Amino acid sequence: MALDHYDLSILEVLRKDCRASLTDIGRGLGFSRFAAKDRIEKLFRDQLILGPTVVIDPSLVGFKRTVFFEFKTNPHEPWLAEFLEKMKECDMLDGITGEYSLLGRFRVADEEHFGRILRRIDDIVTKSFFKKYRVVNVISTFKELSVPFERKAVPLSLDDVDLMILRILLNQTRYIKTPQTLSTMQISRLLSDLEVKISQPSVFKRLKRLEDQGVILRHTILVNQEKMGFKTKLVVRLKVNPASYDNVARNFLVPMDEITDLYRTGEDYGLVAIIRVRDVSEYNAFLLGLYVSRDVIDTHSTLVLEERKNHPSYL
Repeated sequence: MALDHYDLSILEVLRKDCRASLTDIGRGLGFSRFAAKDRIEKLFRDQLILGPTVVIDPSLVGFKRTVFFEFKTNPHEPWLAEFLEKMKECDMLDGITGEYSLLGRFRVADEEHFGRILRRIDDIVTKSFFKKYRVVNVISTFKELSVPFERKAVPLSLDDVDLMILRILLNQTRYIKTPQTLSTMQISRLLSDLEVKISQPSVFKRLKRLEDQGVILRHTILVNQEKMGFKTKLVVRLKVNPASYDNVARNFLVPMDEITDLYRTGEDYGLVAIIRVRDVSEYNAFLLGLYVSRDVIDTHSTLVLEERKNHPSYL
């Protein structure tokens, strides 16, 4: 589907804040709120917009660690990928090229939780042909879902109702059939269905607190990247001057539109970037652009062949 300037502008606005009013969107583009509404609904019907969601800081909701697992497997073992997909802690799972054929991102609450995850993975991997996987620990998160993460991470006290609200917001596509974000009244009703009685004003206050404290980083939309034209996804590992990791990540890499997710790990290639581009030629231009920085020493790229799971479902 060909997108014109107006469609792309609407998508950019909704990515930054999917709660933006139709009046403001229309005014910014020079047409009426009704024309804006028609275009957004068409993007939704054509499944370019999959629905609203939020970006949250996992470290502020009880998940102290993000961990990548790489698994060596083969096409005769589809059950291994299916098992990983069902693990709640795994919110991204890709089929990749190279020695390891599956890459999963896991959210971990604490060491005891990590131990339980390892035991489950050990048990399933022992049944596979290669019996091989590796763990890559994330030290810092710089960007997720194209949203930069702040430096601060203040410990918070969230109750079960807070977590239920966040779970609803993360998974809004389960509850609605429109591109509009859930209202506080709708959230209140959904909580009531879960036998949690809370008024609309109380939901509003809780949401405001979660935003002010940096738990909710952005109200955004899920988009179909392939229909947007970004059919090529890669995982790029970067070796950087050891004294410049933080500066390169925040000031050089985070602003790049091609990079949707960026992490610091303890590996020799200490930055892991997930990128999306239209094709190989665009990727080549991106790669050459990395070496504009003298602090970037080397890169290693892995092509994603299949996206099996890509949604923040860990709450």
